[in-house]
Amino acid sequence: MRIEDKTDTTLTLVDDQKDKTLGLALAGIFVAGTCLFMAWEGFAEVLLPGALLIVGMAVYWRRSRMRSEMVFDRTADRVTLRVTDRKGSETWEWRLSDVETAVVGTVGAQGTDSGIDRPHLRLTDGTYVPMRPYHAAGSQSWHAVAAVKLFLGQTLEDAPVGWLPPEAFDRYFGDEMARLYRK
Repeated sequence: MRIEDKTDTTLTLVDDQKDKTLGLALAGIFVAGTCLFMAWEGFAEVLLPGALLIVGMAVYWRRSRMRSEMVFDRTADRVTLRVTDRKGSETWEWRLSDVETAVVGTVGAQGTDSGIDRPHLRLTDGTYVPMRPYHAAGSQSWHAVAAVKLFLGQTLEDAPVGWLPPEAFDRYFGDEMARLYRK
């Protein structure tokens, strides 16, 4: 999830799965290149399976594509999650005052641990609300949690090892960055 818009009263996080698009495009290019090379070397029988694999990846990308948008609005005391996929759009709402904090978790809807990060909102009643409808690896999850925590006025004490919050970056590297830009 990435920050699309932030003001004093609203925060909008969007996830349009660009990482999946890039991954499938690179895999398709690799498969096509390998098949063409093999055909050039005399193994033309790999062209049909390669083409079918590429078509399969394109169909998968087209059918699984989705966009999620989460809007935190202080003035309306509302959090809205809107998920749009090929079947249409679905919207969920919670009160912003019911949000205790944001956390990264690995437990899925069935209560099983997937081992893959997923950002959640922890509500004051102890329930967890996923910030997006699927699990995804990478630092996107922590960045979404950090954006929500900062919007709620909370500290980033539980940052993963190696992640440097913007305040710490400014504190540690602000003088060096200023010196570099003065030259």
